[in-house]
Amino acid sequence: MSDDPLSNLLLDAEEIDRASLARVLHAYLGIDNNNGKIIQKASFNKLSARQKVLAYLLGKKVAKLLGKVEIELISPKDIQAETGIPKGTVNPKLRELVDNCLVSQTKEGEYYIESHQILDCVALLETKEEK
Repeated sequence: MSDDPLSNLLLDAEEIDRASLARVLHAYLGIDNNNGKIIQKASFNKLSARQKVLAYLLGKKVAKLLGKVEIELISPKDIQAETGIPKGTVNPKLRELVDNCLVSQTKEGEYYIESHQILDCVALLETKEEK
């Protein structure tokens, strides 16, 4: 270990992100080992609409990190189909999450969570919100 006092600030951000993701998502969803599909647990329905969208996108991130899917990008239409959240809810929630810098959007209109956004997303999932 270095004598530099600043070296105490060094950490492995990826490991922290993985631990945080596992801790917060475990109650709400799982990843199918065979195809990387996001499987919603019963408690997923206790989340607010915004948290559901966020949890689903984090699940896609986890599936990518685990090598279960090649691409984590997802369209609003696919989020609607896979979560059952209505279009009139998904699209405004995605816009809100992008505006709050919690989710990123491609030029093609697909959504994903960047590595630097993970901890803020985890914090939002840990917060009680009205459904």
